[in-house]
Amino acid sequence: MSKKFKVYFTLVLLMFNFKTVNSEIFIKAKVNNQIITNFDVKNEKNYLLALNPNLRNLSEENINRYAIDSIINERIKKMEIERRYEITVNEIVVKKIISDLYSKIGIPDIKAFKDYLLKYGINLDLVKKKISIEVAWNDYIVNKFNNLILVDEAKIRKKINQLSEKNSVDNILLSEIIFTIKDNENLENKFSSIANSINEIGFEQTAKIYSVSESKKNGGEIGWVYKSQLSDKIASQIDKLNIGEFTNPITTPGGFIILKILDKKEQFLEIDKDEQFKKAVNFEKNRQLTKYSTLHYKRVYNKAVINEF
Repeated sequence: MSKKFKVYFTLVLLMFNFKTVNSEIFIKAKVNNQIITNFDVKNEKNYLLALNPNLRNLSEENINRYAIDSIINERIKKMEIERRYEITVNEIVVKKIISDLYSKIGIPDIKAFKDYLLKYGINLDLVKKKISIEVAWNDYIVNKFNNLILVDEAKIRKKINQLSEKNSVDNILLSEIIFTIKDNENLENKFSSIANSINEIGFEQTAKIYSVSESKKNGGEIGWVYKSQLSDKIASQIDKLNIGEFTNPITTPGGFIILKILDKKEQFLEIDKDEQFKKAVNFEKNRQLTKYSTLHYKRVYNKAVINEF
């Protein structure tokens, strides 16, 4: 068999979802017309382990499961974006995100990060490509839904004015995991899986795996929030927690949210009203954009043809 014919024969087999002539490469899943091979899963697993070292505490089966889900998530987003836009690398944004990534795992500079990635069999170009897809998805969501964002600025201003009249307020440092469930999933089982993961590898690493929110890049951390900024439903759940504890799933538009208290303090208010107003408005806009991102992803996911082998 000529080399040219062998390559052609291998490609034909791939198109029909059979194993290739090379038995070391086989199909693990298919999203619409795009295949995911065991080679893709291996790269994804190495990528996840490199950026989230605590994943080593999980079983091989769970790591492989997370890797496949992660690739499917990325492929769906990429296909949806490319229906309208070409994905390009914004070097300034990507450079900042990469800097944050390696700093959080204790790596001092980009050269050391490149060397670190090589130990996992991946390179910086792969990281840039994956980050660029996430950046493009966020831009896509903003462009698509920004005109639907409604912020009651008068209500926010009123709350800030009320806060400034008090001696102190409750200030809470929160992390979140926002997740959805598939048609064939059960909420109780999904939450059980997430809770088990939190117990095994911690809330931060679990957020990076399960959360569909932009905050997952920071391990779910959303920062310090005045209790008065939270909805009554969420505030009532937060009141039941001590530092280090997390809520049961709270229903939100399009999905569910789990919140963890990282820290809390009673803060004496000496605030710049205008600055706090801007922060509160941005907080509300980001909350709504996260909601639309979750809803839209769920719609696109449900329309996709996904097969696993």
